[in-house]
Amino acid sequence: MKKRNPLIQFIIGLVMLTAGGYWFMSSVTVTTGFYGLRLGNMQISGGLVVVPFIAGIIWLFLNIGSIGAKILTCLGLVIILASVIMSTQFVFRSRTLYEYLIILALIFGGAALSLQVLLAKPKDTGSKSPREEYEELENELDRLRKGK
Repeated sequence: MKKRNPLIQFIIGLVMLTAGGYWFMSSVTVTTGFYGLRLGNMQISGGLVVVPFIAGIIWLFLNIGSIGAKILTCLGLVIILASVIMSTQFVFRSRTLYEYLIILALIFGGAALSLQVLLAKPKDTGSKSPREEYEELENELDRLRKGK
């Protein structure tokens, strides 16, 4: 039986994972619309989303040490970030089932090959543990000190 080379197995797995990931990513189109925030039935337009941030900045410049101003500014940034993320849409391009199966086989097969190498238990090479090496060095140092 032929021995497996872990480095080659890892590289093949990484190439498979990269190829599958690239193929998958190339079939996704990302679009964004006019950003705004939707909370239940209430739609907040893009201009109103920045009002808490602007109020926080004004408050921060008027009273630098205010904790409330810092909280309002951070909250304003979180609201802006949330509205941008919520307006982002991912559209998957049409692919055949065969292509998707190949993409999934490349991604998960490559990940399995790479993880098999990374998570493998090291083989017992008969070498000493670090503790045993340390004790051996200590004994040799003691022997050298006494020899002087």
